[in-house]
Amino acid sequence: MALNAKGGKYFYAWSKILPDGSFYLPDQALHEYQIRPDSNIILMTGRNTAKGFSVVCKELIANSPLATIFGSIPQLQQFAIPEGQAITFKERSFCWVYLNSKGYFTLPLTTWREFGLKPGDQLLSLRATHLAFNNLSEGPYIEQAKQLRDIHVYE
Repeated sequence: MALNAKGGKYFYAWSKILPDGSFYLPDQALHEYQIRPDSNIILMTGRNTAKGFSVVCKELIANSPLATIFGSIPQLQQFAIPEGQAITFKERSFCWVYLNSKGYFTLPLTTWREFGLKPGDQLLSLRATHLAFNNLSEGPYIEQAKQLRDIHVYE
């Protein structure tokens, strides 16, 4: 169950990085961002921000501030680099992964480390911009979400 929180933030759910490197993305977030299971998705870290990553809606990149960044790394949008392999550009790490029909993707443990994360870490999925939703393990929203009891937890 997603919740509107103080300050207008919208929290979808908590998800844990599983020992095999898999991670669940909440259905509500996928639906809102028009991301379909059984498709490739793009993950992106922030610049000097809390640990975690954003799930980018690929179809919205062309007319956004991210267009310049993604134009500089076309192999990412074309899925021409190995799945789950991170590439760094302008202080951010990017990769693509396959999102299965159950809403899970799997990253190599080395890529999780590049994202500042590891198996067992619990991340909060929350609305970010019209282009992406965040999955964070640290920061002020995490502390705020910990005070709320009705946020669903996926293990």
